[in-house]
Amino acid sequence: MTPDMTSPPAGRKHNDPVLARALQGIALCGVILGLILYVWIAVQNETGASQRRLADAAAAGQVAADAEMARIEAAAERTAPLIADAMGADVSAEDLRKAQAQVTDMLSSTPVLAVAVLDGKGGVLSVFGPMPTDAVGGLAPLSSSQRAGQELLGLDLVPVSRLRAGFYREAELTGGGRLPMIFVLRSGAFGAALDAGASAGSGGRAALFNLDGKVVRSSSAPGRAFTPADAALAGAALGWQPLHKDQVSAPGRLSGSTDGAFLEARSVAGGRLHIAYLGDEPSVLTIVAARKTEFLALFGVSMLALVLALSLIQNEWRRDDAENEDAFLVLAQARASCDLLDAGVIDWSLRDGRIVYSEGWAEMFARGVKPASEEAHDWISRIHPQDQDAARETYQSMLDGRVNDIEHRIRIRLPSGLWVQVLERGRAVSGLDGKPARIVLVQTPQAADGAALKETLNGLVQSKDYALAG
Repeated sequence: MTPDMTSPPAGRKHNDPVLARALQGIALCGVILGLILYVWIAVQNETGASQRRLADAAAAGQVAADAEMARIEAAAERTAPLIADAMGADVSAEDLRKAQAQVTDMLSSTPVLAVAVLDGKGGVLSVFGPMPTDAVGGLAPLSSSQRAGQELLGLDLVPVSRLRAGFYREAELTGGGRLPMIFVLRSGAFGAALDAGASAGSGGRAALFNLDGKVVRSSSAPGRAFTPADAALAGAALGWQPLHKDQVSAPGRLSGSTDGAFLEARSVAGGRLHIAYLGDEPSVLTIVAARKTEFLALFGVSMLALVLALSLIQNEWRRDDAENEDAFLVLAQARASCDLLDAGVIDWSLRDGRIVYSEGWAEMFARGVKPASEEAHDWISRIHPQDQDAARETYQSMLDGRVNDIEHRIRIRLPSGLWVQVLERGRAVSGLDGKPARIVLVQTPQAADGAALKETLNGLVQSKDYALAG
């Protein structure tokens, strides 16, 4: 069935509620995807920043730990000979007290708090400096590394209490032999190196390991602690292989992440110690909570932009629909007028090249059967061959913009095969760009005269003779 040309075709309006909801849904999905992308970028940036902060802390902590170890060794080098002389057999009690006071004064500006002199069985012979009570129970003879195989490789630094570590050093006695000593460190020893990791970020923590991978000192951010699980994680990452004198105990530098934690490890004192830094990978919720103001501002701006964009689009659609409806009504009015005046109308859209015929045209030239939408060459084929060239030239002048209105006579083929002469008037309608957008052709039949009838009859006779001859 041919569509009713007195009303606009259904489903072509932009302001269709389904189309509007689809546009709103697409725009909202775009905003949500944009926010998800923002969160993903924020997570990546914050994760990279956290890892960089931990790496910077490890670099600074390594320098601080090496410097602290150098200070400890320097204090041992300065005081060990004095202690060895004070432990001689011919030293009086008064001289021993003077030596103890002198050693205490020398240690006051060093990381060493006190020195315990051991006998051959590991008992304490004498103490130089204020020995803390928490270290008394942890003093023991020098132990060898459990990873050194058959080689005796002493552990320079071992924990003597929860807050303190002990540094072992032997001094030569005047009469021969060696005197073992334990330099008990202050609770703040290696504090600068460890605190650098603890303050590197949320969940930061650090620990100093000896050659056997045992925690000597540790530090952590408030609310956290360096746990045995952290020690096992750092030890597994460092890979404590069997140790020999000609080998490095563990990698000198290690960076990476595992089990939701960042890890940075550095060697200290030429590989005799290792310091490891751990930090938690930031979660999405933590990052969003930290940037909630920025996130809410971005969300608000996005929603405002969405509302404005939808309003502009829908307003533009309504205006376009109104213009299309007005244009359709004007065209329908023109077609109705032509139908009442016994004229046929052809609407030629230059944008897509389609041609639409009016109901009046179908009644006059197609026995009421309205042709489907055709292209320009289909219409040209309906014109008499002798009139086609002139018609093409006339139409081309309108397409080129040389003329706006035309009036000429052409012959059109009827469904019966006969030709009828029509008076065709045309007008080019310009678009917004000033170029022709549509061409409207109005055709009215011409009254037949004797010449036309004679020509028609001659054509029928010739056709009959040709058929008989055939």
